[in-house]
Amino acid sequence: MLCDDYVTEDSGTGVVSQAPYFGEDDYRVCLANGVINKDTGSVVCPVDAQCRFTDEIKDFVGQNVKDADKAIIKYLKETKRLVHQSIKKHSYPFCWRSDTPLIYRAVPSWFIRVEGMVDRLLSNNNKIYW
Repeated sequence: MLCDDYVTEDSGTGVVSQAPYFGEDDYRVCLANGVINKDTGSVVCPVDAQCRFTDEIKDFVGQNVKDADKAIIKYLKETKRLVHQSIKKHSYPFCWRSDTPLIYRAVPSWFIRVEGMVDRLLSNNNKIYW
């Protein structure tokens, strides 16, 4: 179990899932608790560009992630892994163009690791006329 101050009881159950490649808080908490590290080679993202589950999610491969909700709940019930099910109405982000739900997924990107050169960056910054 991981704990963090961003999770509160005043807006839900106080229990959240952690998906380290799908949110800043999730990434920070998982990094701090050793679930992932900065040098982790592959990002786990079992969702393709069309928002369908990929081969890593064998029971639901090819299904749209939003359309698979009922099948996932059914599976959890059948395998006796569902603790409680209820419906709670809450806000959810939608695309302003297509009025369809947004699906967060990790996409390829690159970053520059600057921690090892902070002193040089600050030193050179002092030499620049802004």
